[in-house]
Amino acid sequence: MLLLLAALVGAKSAPAQDDDILIKLSLDRDSILVGDQVDMTLQVSYSKSIQFAFPTLGDTLMPGIEIVKTSKVDTLRSKKEEDRVNVQRKYTLTSFDGNIIYTLPKIVLSLNRGVAVDTFTSNELTLKVAFPPMDSTFTPNDIKPPVHYPVTIAEAAPYIGGGLLLLALIALAVYYISRRDANRPLFFKPKPKEPAHIIAFRALDKLKGEQLWQHGRVKEFHTRISEIIRMYIEDRYDVQAMEQTSEEILRDFELKNICPKDYLDLLREVFYTSDLVKFAKLVPPPDENESCFQLTQQFVEKTKQEQPVNENVKSTP
Repeated sequence: MLLLLAALVGAKSAPAQDDDILIKLSLDRDSILVGDQVDMTLQVSYSKSIQFAFPTLGDTLMPGIEIVKTSKVDTLRSKKEEDRVNVQRKYTLTSFDGNIIYTLPKIVLSLNRGVAVDTFTSNELTLKVAFPPMDSTFTPNDIKPPVHYPVTIAEAAPYIGGGLLLLALIALAVYYISRRDANRPLFFKPKPKEPAHIIAFRALDKLKGEQLWQHGRVKEFHTRISEIIRMYIEDRYDVQAMEQTSEEILRDFELKNICPKDYLDLLREVFYTSDLVKFAKLVPPPDENESCFQLTQQFVEKTKQEQPVNENVKSTP
């Protein structure tokens, strides 16, 4: 039983009712079976001139009696008693201990009259909890073992279908991974890759249209020149030019005799000027910027790989 303790020194006990407050505690029935529920209603009528609050009850009203649910406070209006407040709250109780008559604890409330705090106690209730009656005509039977029936096609169909679907998904995943590793689309014909020189010329045309060095962005211009020619070398000769320095690229070209020496001189001149601008902060004159651009175009033009032309040849009879 939880009690609402008085908060002020000098609090005193009072009967269950006086002119300021009336308290009534009731049950909707006085007996239940084990596990059943019963509503306990706490009704309070008090004067508007005082302050009152319902006590806070926990999950257990008393040993053996549990509070399952606490309702909201309902206010009951009365035109005859406009100077009073009538409220009530329901507590749903249950018990799992049978063949016991419980004497429910009284509910203690506090009333603040403005000068002192008085405590009031509700009436006392009893609740009988009983076990369900046994059926004397009931005769228990032995437990029967489970009956086994043959599996039907309808029962096996979902498992068979699920297995086939799983196999199909695995096969599709293997097919997709193999196509992806080969850089081939799963459902569509792969788009033919453009030749390296076409990609390089397009990038050079775009760079020329941006007029970077003409607007003072010389370092960005030479950085783009270096990137374009390195990407061309990677696509054209399968050399990892983007990860190599200029000297490493030129050395690979010389050792592997990738292109003629006069073509290599063009590449060396482009790398030399671009590296000076990027790393030594060289500011070349305008004619050297234009010359570097033209040398890049010449190197791509001289080293481009011509694509075979498909011709429809008709045989004569």
